[in-house]
Amino acid sequence: MDYLPNNIEDGYEYAVSIVRKNVSDEKDRRDQKGETYSHSNYFKSAQCRIDYNTVAGISENYDLIEKLIDKGI
Repeated sequence: MDYLPNNIEDGYEYAVSIVRKNVSDEKDRRDQKGETYSHSNYFKSAQCRIDYNTVAGISENYDLIEKLIDKGI
């Protein structure tokens, strides 16, 4: 991927859309449990990273390097 302004903007928009959806989903989960939601707590938690990586299709296992090599990245 080239680091052109449009590509960077598209990547930013993609990331923001994932974060907004994840925050909304987390708020809904907390509401259903009768718990309060806190941006600070959610963004500091490992769950935030896991949620983002799951939606973005980022692997969090030991074969990540092999997958990237296979894709030619």
